[in-house]
Amino acid sequence: MEPAIELAPGAEDHGFAPMLATLLRQNLDDHADKRATALRMRGRVAMVITDLGMSVTLEFIPYAVRVHAGIVGIPDVTVRAGSDHIMKMSMLELGRFGLPDPRGEVAKELSAAERAGAIKYYGALANLPLMVRLTRVMSVNA
Repeated sequence: MEPAIELAPGAEDHGFAPMLATLLRQNLDDHADKRATALRMRGRVAMVITDLGMSVTLEFIPYAVRVHAGIVGIPDVTVRAGSDHIMKMSMLELGRFGLPDPRGEVAKELSAAERAGAIKYYGALANLPLMVRLTRVMSVNA
């Protein structure tokens, strides 16, 4: 079974939501194992794109991922970063078990940005399975 990637009403006119939905669809189409991961996900992830003054919510519901313009509901996890860092998250190198490879160049760059305060995560530790699965389905790497 393949999860549906849906744009919520009003999200098609948003600058970031359609791009994120397309990225998710391509990743799930290219990697069957990521489809299974997406089907197991439940919860909401808000992404605040600080330099663009925008936000999106990824709502993981049974058999679908719905992409909303703005923050919808109470997110389980919130990621706050600039658009360049949000897009770099999709290039994160994955190691064993689909976890980020700390030796990868992108992982090092994102880690440095997090230490500098350019990237902030809220609720990530309390929702670790959701974060690990999000990293796996968002990354264009296998």
